[in-house]
Amino acid sequence: GNQRRTTEPTAMNVTSSRSHAVLQVRVERRNPSNPSGSLLGKLSMIDLAGSERAAETKNQGVRLLEGANINRSLLALGNC
Repeated sequence: GNQRRTTEPTAMNVTSSRSHAVLQVRVERRNPSNPSGSLLGKLSMIDLAGSERAAETKNQGVRLLEGANINRSLLALGNC
C-alpha cells in the first residue's frame, strides 16, 4: 500500500503524491438460518494524487509531464 506510493518534492510540497491510491473494504454479513439472505457492503476510499499548477511547482521535464498526466486523469474522473 502506502510504502509503494510514489512521492516527489516540488516547489509547493516536499512530499507531493504522484500516484492515486484506492482502498476497498468489503463486508459480508451471513445469516446462518438463511444462507441466501446475506448482506454485502463495500466501502471505497480514494486518495487522489495532488493537482498542482505547473507554474507554481516549477517542475520541468519528466515531473512536468507527470503532473500533466495526473491532471488529465483527475479531469477524466471528474467527467464520470
